[in-house]
Amino acid sequence: MPHELNLIAQYNAKPLYQSLFKAVWQTLNKFANNRQHGQLGMTCVLHTWGQNLSQHIHLHCLIPAGSLNTKHQWQSVNKNYLYPVKALSTVFKGKMLAELKAQNVNLNSLNIPQKWCVYAKPCLSHSQQLLSYLARYTRKGVMSESRLVKHTTHSVSFKYKDYRDNNQNKVMTLDTEEFILRYLQHILSKGLMRLRHYGFLANACRRRKVMLIKAQCKTGKPCTTKPKSDKKMHWPCTECQVGELKLVSILLPSRKLVEPVLTG
Repeated sequence: MPHELNLIAQYNAKPLYQSLFKAVWQTLNKFANNRQHGQLGMTCVLHTWGQNLSQHIHLHCLIPAGSLNTKHQWQSVNKNYLYPVKALSTVFKGKMLAELKAQNVNLNSLNIPQKWCVYAKPCLSHSQQLLSYLARYTRKGVMSESRLVKHTTHSVSFKYKDYRDNNQNKVMTLDTEEFILRYLQHILSKGLMRLRHYGFLANACRRRKVMLIKAQCKTGKPCTTKPKSDKKMHWPCTECQVGELKLVSILLPSRKLVEPVLTG
């Protein structure tokens, strides 16, 4: 996300982050629909910091190398994956600004750049390393203790990697107040989920659809039937029509035993 929008995070952080998640998924859906790729899947992690604790709001997104068509058939992708980044940038910009306006966020005082940055890279042969990399990001905090070099009453020194200077490792020293201010701006609003899943990886349908995909990849043939459930009684969800309602058990009301009263 362009740094010109960082100011919004200081007074309206939750709508900003919600708009970011929504705009990214809407952008990918638009390209998938235009190219008739079916339903994509996405796992993404929100990060708000850079190496020097400055605001650098962005999403790390993992997009599986395939999609499910309307018949629930798995379609693998070719080497030219995912979509052109320049086109993604243009559509993402429009979606993001539209979402912010829908959230009543005032953009008039901001100098919004014309070009936005979106980066995509295929990783079809090193999927396990990619999963391990993303897994570390899901647990990663703003700063690990190993990066702290020295701290006093008045200052804090820490190690960071300067990507603009050939990825050199350097040490930055900040006043204590400045360090605390930089750290606190990355604490998310209460209830805001930093890790989210979309498409066929969404929590409501992931288990069922991943089973379908695995079955097709194992046999090499499309599988249009639903996998057998370990429970005999189950129904489609009346709300989303994707998830399943399963009968786990029946709880009967407890009866209080009334002891007889003896009189004589």
